[in-house]
Amino acid sequence: MSYGTVSHFENSATVRFERQLAAPIDDVWAALTDADELAGWLAPCTFDARLGGAVRIDFGEGAQVDGEVTIYDPPHRLEYTWTFTNEPDSILLFELEVVDTGTRLALEHRLLPSEQATGYGAGWHAHLDMLSAQVTGTEPVDWDERFNEVLGSYAGA
Repeated sequence: MSYGTVSHFENSATVRFERQLAAPIDDVWAALTDADELAGWLAPCTFDARLGGAVRIDFGEGAQVDGEVTIYDPPHRLEYTWTFTNEPDSILLFELEVVDTGTRLALEHRLLPSEQATGYGAGWHAHLDMLSAQVTGTEPVDWDERFNEVLGSYAGA
């Protein structure tokens, strides 16, 4: 299992992951930018895949992310602001690179509230496992089970 790192700063935290996905870069890019694909591993959303495009991700029960695409460099870099319900703005960056085995994906979510870093670490871990299953055509993980399984590994980080 590939764990991410959590770094704390004076007023915020950053979670970072690197994953090797056995899938072509274009498939991974589509999973990050196509609303139907995003719904399969993240949550139902609208995603205007262009610089300045609007992002809205609906996690249900009033939990929603609104954002704006700030970097759009297909199929290598994607960044957007992340304004989650009742939290300060943060920034989510994906970087993709072709490697021999498929695609290297790096995720960096920065400017997170420090007290939320553990949950974001476990949450992104579970979502990235779902993304990997989706782009490789393997059996998907249950998000809740994976989140609970890895949460302790991010606690205190």
